[in-house]
Amino acid sequence: MEINIRSLQSHLLTRATARPDVHEEVDFAIERYHREFLAKTGGRRLDLESTWRFVLKNGPRVDVPERTKSNAKAVAVRQEGNRYFAERVLDEAGEKYNESICWAEPGSEELGIGFANRSAICYEHGDYEICLLNIALARKHNRPDRLETKLAAREHNCRQQIAAGRSHGTVPCPRFTMNVEPDPKIPFLAKGLRMAEVSPYGRAMVAAECSFRPGDVLMKEKAFMTMSDPQYQYLHCHFCGESKLFSLLPCPECASVMYCSEKCRQEDKRTLHRFECGIKEKLNHLYTTIVALGPRMFFYGLTLFGDDVDEMQKVCEAHERSGSNPMDVDYSNGYDPLEVFKNLNQVKLTKKNEHNYHRFMFVASVYYTVYMQSPAVRALIVTEAQQKFMLRCFMDYMQICLQANLFFWDEANVPLFPIASIINHSCDPNVYAVPRLNHFKMIALKPIAKGEQIFFSYGPVWYKNGDKAKQDSTMSLFLFQCDCVACNPARLKRWLATQKRLDEQGIRNLRTCSQVIQDDLAPLAAKMNTVQQFIKKYAYTHPNESFCSVLQGYTDILYEALMNEWVTKMRADALTEVERGL
Repeated sequence: MEINIRSLQSHLLTRATARPDVHEEVDFAIERYHREFLAKTGGRRLDLESTWRFVLKNGPRVDVPERTKSNAKAVAVRQEGNRYFAERVLDEAGEKYNESICWAEPGSEELGIGFANRSAICYEHGDYEICLLNIALARKHNRPDRLETKLAAREHNCRQQIAAGRSHGTVPCPRFTMNVEPDPKIPFLAKGLRMAEVSPYGRAMVAAECSFRPGDVLMKEKAFMTMSDPQYQYLHCHFCGESKLFSLLPCPECASVMYCSEKCRQEDKRTLHRFECGIKEKLNHLYTTIVALGPRMFFYGLTLFGDDVDEMQKVCEAHERSGSNPMDVDYSNGYDPLEVFKNLNQVKLTKKNEHNYHRFMFVASVYYTVYMQSPAVRALIVTEAQQKFMLRCFMDYMQICLQANLFFWDEANVPLFPIASIINHSCDPNVYAVPRLNHFKMIALKPIAKGEQIFFSYGPVWYKNGDKAKQDSTMSLFLFQCDCVACNPARLKRWLATQKRLDEQGIRNLRTCSQVIQDDLAPLAAKMNTVQQFIKKYAYTHPNESFCSVLQGYTDILYEALMNEWVTKMRADALTEVERGL
């Protein structure tokens, strides 16, 4: 059993499907508050300032209690984890041990015991490097002496297993590094990709200057910022959003967030969590997926401006919503988040839906009341002009994040990728990327001709979903109606009529390709090479059913390979951290 795909990912999916879909009529707290607000105001259309003043005077009052450290709570939750462990439900046990670690008071034995228990799960999974990391964390965080004999034996066994070659690996194969010429201004983007205005899409990414082949790595963009659903607070890093179940560290001050590394913990404290620690459960109470990212964007921006509210306001209002191209930012001298923020701040908001627009006014006002309970916020947002500026930013950034986010179908995590945000959706995509990581690594699925638009699937793929009812059900997750070639009945009929048949050699190659895809012993690199060669040679037959079956096999291979690359790096990082003594 491995942490990477079949264990951790299935656990995340199980957790996701156990809750109502975020796009169904779920009675979120903020929705209840909004209904009460509409009842009190008689449904009148108030402007932003009037809405804000009404909320300040009449509520809602968000008085959800915060989670403060408690050893008693840590013990109780750990015992729940022990019961799962005894029943061999290891990932549920791991989540409970994480929660126990979060509750444990700094310097207490309970903290060390939590890490020690988590190391036992890692050993059972065969993730020996991450087991060693947890043993080191247990020792660092005051594990009781009575556990040392057991920990020493477990450490010895881990090192023996690694020496015997029984590790799941710390060297990824294949690696997905940039294999095409990079853009001189944007080293993580393929040269030749450009933003263009394409009707009826608006902003779009096109292969403006050259063509690309299947397997070309076209982009590796780091998330500008991210946010995880509070229901997964013991599964995800609160800063980078990655789901590193068995590597997470707690905030030393509250019991509401965890981090995949000390680096992420320190960065979050420097940028965002200093404004949230002490009010985090109130913010969690208001959480409604992407919208919650808007206020965080304001505070991240404020940090980038050195906490100078007036300077931030001056810059933001100088180019307010005039329109922007995220590919105008120059990354040739390194990553400058302030320049990325300034560019994002200029995103032109799309035509507003009146109902949502007024709803955003209310939501921004409620978030304002909660954030103003933070001493760190009150110390910086002092004058009425500053307060109104923060309120306007909350509302605008909620809309920007909603426009720019590709992954609101992924309930667990909400990353914001400024450049990738211009890529439009199609149910017949020509590129692929894994959504649950903190970087957007984009790989060509099919040959992409010069001048062709880049399309990514936000979720559904027509040849995977099959019947129209399933396609319509999947598309109901989105806030738009897809009109791609696979969803428009008239276009689909004409398109399917253009498909070509495989010749006899193509049929033989298809059999070979299918055998390689289904061979569990074949290396992923060999599978990818075989499939890529087939796709290059027979792309002219698309949307042929047999060709599409290979495309689907290719996406499955890419997913497994990308996730293996990710988890292999996680094991390598854990071993490096252990060897340098944490």
